[in-house]
Amino acid sequence: MDEQKKLIEKLGPQARLQDELAKAESQKRDVWLMVLFAAAVLLLGAFSLLSPTSFWRENTLEIRIPPQVLFVVMMIVVVVTLYVVRREAEMRRLRLQNLQQTLSSQSEYSASMIDSLTNVFSRSFLRDLMQGEISRAERNNRPLGLLMCDLNNFKQVNDRYGHLMGDYVLAQMAAILKSCVRGSDFVIRYGGDEFLIVLSETDEPGAKIVQGRIREKVDEWDRVNRVGDVAISFSMGLYLHVAGNSVEQDVAEVDTRMYADKAAQHVPPRETPAPNA
Repeated sequence: MDEQKKLIEKLGPQARLQDELAKAESQKRDVWLMVLFAAAVLLLGAFSLLSPTSFWRENTLEIRIPPQVLFVVMMIVVVVTLYVVRREAEMRRLRLQNLQQTLSSQSEYSASMIDSLTNVFSRSFLRDLMQGEISRAERNNRPLGLLMCDLNNFKQVNDRYGHLMGDYVLAQMAAILKSCVRGSDFVIRYGGDEFLIVLSETDEPGAKIVQGRIREKVDEWDRVNRVGDVAISFSMGLYLHVAGNSVEQDVAEVDTRMYADKAAQHVPPRETPAPNA
């Protein structure tokens, strides 16, 4: 039983929902068995009260029921049982249909949340995520840090070595970004080679620590995995949410700071690359 529970947990929410549905169906079957048993007992009790001479004789239980009555009782029991079984089957079909529709919509939503190439959150999830984090930060009076990370020289990688190499570099950089943040933080692929990092309850010193960690790991990766003569690095902008700012204002502010960092590194302004999918 424990192994089955562990397996269900590994399979995810869909398997857990189906397991719960199976448990509910099993419990309902048990309830209906009890109901039918109780109905049979009550039926016998009713006959014993309405026709005591057919059941009791000298304090001894002795059932005497005319065949016609017995046939009618059996027909009633059969009809009721068939109705109950049919009704339960129809209800179960509707529950399964609703469950399948729910799981299908959840799967589609989950698929749209994750970028298939980099395995981080996609831009379509940005507004909902940011709105939730902003509301929580303002409600709890806690800081919210944002890091916009733009990959330098990415167009050269695509132009010289092809989009497959560009895809590989993007996936590697996304993995580095995820390794540099906590489980409560979010990495979002904002554009072709841009990533937005949402740092929950993180002030400026904490965000700068993450920033330094990213630079260090990217430099280490570039030394070991240099793509020809193209140096891989990030331009990064850091911004802390200000109460009252909208999602668009926060993103615009952190994007401006990223471009300022790119200018400070004397990196030529990038042309908008074709999005790698």
